[in-house]
Amino acid sequence: MLVSAGHAGRGLPACMACHGGKLLGLAPVVPGLIGLPKDYLLGQLGAWKNGTRRALAPDCMVQIADKLNGEDVAAVAAWLAAQPTPDKKAAAAPTVDAAINPKKLPLRCGSMP
Repeated sequence: MLVSAGHAGRGLPACMACHGGKLLGLAPVVPGLIGLPKDYLLGQLGAWKNGTRRALAPDCMVQIADKLNGEDVAAVAAWLAAQPTPDKKAAAAPTVDAAINPKKLPLRCGSMP
């Protein structure tokens, strides 16, 4: 599953590699993915793919989205949307996941310090 394992052969890091092991994000720059509706996730991934959504250079999400096909986008969005929503306290205040170190992210991202 791309969310947890990525796909090394295609140069796709796992979503968890940047968004955290619980996919709650890395405050304050990497958003959480759990609790978001499927249509919203599809729209955002589509916007990264077609270039209507951008971030500071180097834009790591554009690099990732370029490697995703339609089936990948649909599967990732469906899986994420089906996960149980965390309690409000956890969702409202994402913390730095101990496993996430901005210097060790799989791709260089302009949004990271």
